Amino acid sequence: MNIQIKNVVLVAVTLLSAGVLSAPAFAADAMLGTGGYAREFSKMGMMKMLDADGNHMVTATESDTYYNSIFDELDKDKDGSVDAKEWAGPAKQSKLDLATGGYSRELRSMKMMGAMDTDGDHKVTREEFLAFHQTIFTHKDTSGDKEISAQEWAAKLL
Repeated sequence: MNIQIKNVVLVAVTLLSAGVLSAPAFAADAMLGTGGYAREFSKMGMMKMLDADGNHMVTATESDTYYNSIFDELDKDKDGSVDAKEWAGPAKQSKLDLATGGYSRELRSMKMMGAMDTDGDHKVTREEFLAFHQTIFTHKDTSGDKEISAQEWAAKLL
């Protein structure tokens, strides 16, 4: 284990044992990849993007439909996976049409790609992409009713 990882683990264990950081908060941070992603995801503009019927609730179906569309937008060669070149996109065209600018920027970071690439093959498949976002949906759905209200959406993930 390299020194940087050892230091991160040591700090996390120290904060967890001292009660400064709770285990769920630490797990949520690791789950999301970056704090910037969590911040941009939790903005109401993003909720509006996912809320297809405009009822101020995001259902699991709306979430899956939205993230399938985002994946389709990323997968330029339509081979069922997104490599680093597709993920980052051309510098002048990095904003996704289906997302806010801040969210597009945070999603398309290589750190986020790494967080979703669960098998480490340097590609993100549709299954990996959707599983990542389904995990976030489940975490946000604190009521467990398979819908995320505006209050649940605005709640901090970290």
